[in-house]
Amino acid sequence: MDCRKIIERTKNSIAFVLTDDGTGTAFVFQRGDVLVTCNHVIKGSEKIVIKFPDSEEYLNANILISDEEHDLALLRFSPDKVREPLSLAKNPDVKEGSPVIFSGYPFGFKNLTTHQGIISGIIKDPVGIITYSVDGSVNLGNSGGPLMNSDGEIIGVINAMRVVRGGLLNKVREMKMGAIKLHDTDLVDIFQAIISNLQLGVGFAVPASYIPAHKVVEENKQLPNK
Repeated sequence: MDCRKIIERTKNSIAFVLTDDGTGTAFVFQRGDVLVTCNHVIKGSEKIVIKFPDSEEYLNANILISDEEHDLALLRFSPDKVREPLSLAKNPDVKEGSPVIFSGYPFGFKNLTTHQGIISGIIKDPVGIITYSVDGSVNLGNSGGPLMNSDGEIIGVINAMRVVRGGLLNKVREMKMGAIKLHDTDLVDIFQAIISNLQLGVGFAVPASYIPAHKVVEENKQLPNK
């Protein structure tokens, strides 16, 4: 799959997200001042700022909707320029083996990176929620990025936090520095560095059908300052 045209068309609508607790990815969707990301990327954050690849400016963003069940969120921001929303796949025919492309900011890198992969599995949990398993270089920081088909249309949202024994990894992330030392070496620091640099190879994505529709915002409601 030749991704050059897809990257050129979509890259300036995919934002780096910086919060109090870490980094992630978001993309313009539905309208020019709304972003989709994962809820865990922005959950509990008092300040959220975003940055697009074609600008050095950081923009403030506010939470519009948080969907805990599907780990999705919508953000609203004041665009610095016209930002084209990424297109939803009109006839998403997602099957095991379907080729995909996804872009994001792994490991907190501020440079957008893009990877190819395939849908390696379609998982349904006991309550019927569907998750795509993605065979590709999904890493921490990719969460909230667009999962696109071979036409560059949105079929899902990357979620890098859904990993085997993810609850255990979260406990390690929340540990305080200095809790465990060996020969004056902070083991918590080492553990967290290892987790942050995991090369997962297989990641997950939330189907685009779960993205919540944006709320109607009153015309006189003040936008967040840039």
